[in-house]
Amino acid sequence: MPRVAQRSIDALKHQVNLVDVVSPYVQLKRAGRSWKGLSPFTQEKTPSFYVHPDRGFFKCFSTDEGGDLFSFIMKMENLEFIESVEFIARKFNINLEYEAGGPSKSDLSLRKQIFAVNELAANWFHHQFMKSEEAKPVRQYWTEQRGFETAIAEERKIGYAPAALNALALLCQKREITTEAMHQSGLFYAYDNESDHQRFKSRFRGRLMIPIRDVQGRVVAFTARQLPQTPDDDPAREAKYVNSPETPIFNKGRILFGMDHARTHLKEGGSFLLVEGQLDAIRCWSVGLNTAIAPQGTALTEDQLHLLRRYDPKSVECLLDGDRAGRKAALRYVPLALKADLDFRFLLLPEKADPDDLLREHGAEALIPLREQSLNGIELCVRESLPDNRSPNPHEKPAALRQVFELLQHIPSLVAREDYLTQAARLLQVDPATALRDFQQFVPRQDPNPSNTPNPAPSKSTEGLLTQATWELLWLVYHHPEHARAVAEAIDYEWLETTSTAGRILARILAEINEGLLENDASIDSLLETNEDQQILAEISLRELEVESPANQISDCLKTLCRNHLQKLKQDLEQKVANSDLSEKNRLELMREVRTLRDTLSKPINFKIQ
Repeated sequence: MPRVAQRSIDALKHQVNLVDVVSPYVQLKRAGRSWKGLSPFTQEKTPSFYVHPDRGFFKCFSTDEGGDLFSFIMKMENLEFIESVEFIARKFNINLEYEAGGPSKSDLSLRKQIFAVNELAANWFHHQFMKSEEAKPVRQYWTEQRGFETAIAEERKIGYAPAALNALALLCQKREITTEAMHQSGLFYAYDNESDHQRFKSRFRGRLMIPIRDVQGRVVAFTARQLPQTPDDDPAREAKYVNSPETPIFNKGRILFGMDHARTHLKEGGSFLLVEGQLDAIRCWSVGLNTAIAPQGTALTEDQLHLLRRYDPKSVECLLDGDRAGRKAALRYVPLALKADLDFRFLLLPEKADPDDLLREHGAEALIPLREQSLNGIELCVRESLPDNRSPNPHEKPAALRQVFELLQHIPSLVAREDYLTQAARLLQVDPATALRDFQQFVPRQDPNPSNTPNPAPSKSTEGLLTQATWELLWLVYHHPEHARAVAEAIDYEWLETTSTAGRILARILAEINEGLLENDASIDSLLETNEDQQILAEISLRELEVESPANQISDCLKTLCRNHLQKLKQDLEQKVANSDLSEKNRLELMREVRTLRDTLSKPINFKIQ
């Protein structure tokens, strides 16, 4: 298939400042030649994420993630490499060149084809909703029973899936959508090896269709609402709502419905409004509450909370049904919110009240009194642990406190823990110091000086960074390329431990220099083959070492590598000598080699790098 020309990729890397790419996701502050901020990949209080625009690399020391602008966008937007290239090119209005004349529909990647078939289906469903005679009762349902204006359906591309068994499949055949993409799209039922378009059966039939979009606004899935038109032979006929299955472009635990809309309306210091379902979110938008979002019909996940944190909201207002199920759902959110360091405010509806009905009747102003009486997670936990919202009696206090303790153990910060505990003690009318002692017995402190940031993930690439000669030598060659040719001429490649990432990259760089193929340090990027390669080079790029004399430091590294290599050879020979199966002649020959190596190791090993 046609590829983006390498010169276009290189041009993007040189024209686009990495700080500009990262800034929408991370609040960066200058730190010398670099920029730093809180990691976008994990929850932390102390910045461990660094961007080096001169070298074009980022490094997160909490998670060991690292790389260039493309790998950053791949991680943040869940994209493939070429998709990240095209994403950045669109964002910065840079034209790309393609080899072999550019991409055609038949040559699109499978992921692009899946996006294409979802977009095609969304437009077709919407056309059916707006124009078809079959959908006339559905339009009435939308405006009369649900109380939405037709303009909302037009804005959100609300659709209707006809009851016909293979109408959508025939449309895909006409538009030359491959059966491979149809298999992977989640829109059809078909045998695994089916290649005949006409044998694909629509998953959604006779249902109201709500497109689900990712943060870029691309249709990745659908929620389908049961209607009287839903056929009796539909396998999911009795299900009120049916969602797309997970596909290569849709993971329901990583996407929040409406985030593409809500994030553009979130002002600095603003709040997201979390509701239970997609139609609840659409109702919020219709009354001007444009930061409303909803999970995908499942419990809130850590990935979804991480997505919320990315936009740094002041708080997340949680508006759920007023029944017991709604309160139970709210309580499930509390430990996740505390762990993610998000301020959840719970807007409590009266028993049996429904957000959709409330907003439909009273508009956005209906939330004003609810906001005035909103509760944080600890307040909600205490309230739900006490019947009838009354003052606790002595027998109820210990049980209520234990529920609070269960929540607080999820919080890594001792300061935050004690603040919440003091609040709970006040609500339960107990002595805060006593509550703290009980909590310390409930969750013993394993670390007297806990950090607010998670421990960095163990990594082979970071083991003994400042003492590992291979890593140091790679750092010196990268930061002091004026000595690189001398290193390439002096080193014996057997000295390098190429099973390590640092050793493998260093060997590759020095071999290219010896062959005269590496023109400058920027060309090193072309030698990176894996994400692990990018991560260690990002670490090399961002790590600052105090080196008085690079030449002397290089000499020391070469001495260490040479000595380590000779020492290993000696040990291997000594093991062979100890092998009883050897002939006497072979044993004597090996012993002579061992003595030679011992003599070499007993003398100074000298290298002089100019």
